[in-house]
Amino acid sequence: MKLKSQDGFTLIEVIVIAAILAILAGVLVPMVFSQIDQAKVARAEADCKSISSAMLTFRKDLGVWPNLSGAGCAENTELLRGEGSLPGGLTDMAFQTTNVMNFSDVLMIDDEGCYNAKMFKGPYIPVVTADPWGNAYIVAANNFATDNTNPAFVFSAGPNGIMETPIFSVSSLGDDIGIRVK
Repeated sequence: MKLKSQDGFTLIEVIVIAAILAILAGVLVPMVFSQIDQAKVARAEADCKSISSAMLTFRKDLGVWPNLSGAGCAENTELLRGEGSLPGGLTDMAFQTTNVMNFSDVLMIDDEGCYNAKMFKGPYIPVVTADPWGNAYIVAANNFATDNTNPAFVFSAGPNGIMETPIFSVSSLGDDIGIRVK
């Protein structure tokens, strides 16, 4: 007579293992998602620093800020922007959006011929993509005007996509991410 082998798991053992796996998943999943959010903020901070460095190098090479545009090349650019959607709340925070230029028009090439071609050593930055949340990086370029005493920041509107920092503020507010240029 042969005996049957009793190999395998009981229902109780399977339930205990499933419970342990569920507890581990419950602990690890929030930790992983918080790391993703922190990585997005870190990327936005690094991008703001890169744009700021490009603008400072531009200023060092040419002796002017990148806010000239149009016929006669006057200081009339009000907002510099990268790719992506403009963040919400700009007009609420006194940002002007009537004369907007892309970073690529001034930091990659002298698109309008407003700067001294012999001094222009661009491109100062290869491309300015959207921030991690799909919004454009922005700079209040009218703050570079010689008669304006407001500071100038490179901003990302942060996770909520709405600017919460007024144009005249000396630091970023809310969840906005900003690096001061001037």
